[in-house]
Amino acid sequence: MFLVETDVIVAAINVRDPLHELAKSILSRGKMMLSPYALIELNLLIRSRIIVVRDYSAFWRKMNNLLEYYEIKVLAPKPEYHLEASILRDKYNLSYFDSLHAATSIIEGLTLISFDRDYSNVEGLKYMHPSKL
Repeated sequence: MFLVETDVIVAAINVRDPLHELAKSILSRGKMMLSPYALIELNLLIRSRIIVVRDYSAFWRKMNNLLEYYEIKVLAPKPEYHLEASILRDKYNLSYFDSLHAATSIIEGLTLISFDRDYSNVEGLKYMHPSKL
């Protein structure tokens, strides 16, 4: 089982992203999970206009369809993820969301799939770049 980071989802939904096809192929492999914080991060990217969507409601309906189609399970939040994330932020200077994704991956024993190679420095984290999958 693999935990997909938000950056893979963003590349998969953006047809103009140079990593679009690779991201889509990752999702199509099956047995993927999503951090409970990925959808919150995605929503913040939209709300801050870093990602622009024309129809907010349609976007989330399509996102739901994408997750169902590829059978991607979204994990439920747990307080222990926040504790571990806090430790990881202090130790590795990770961003808020990166620390939450890493913590979720470590606690659940899942390999984290992300284009962000900074994860390779996190001790105890099983990380894989999508090109290696």
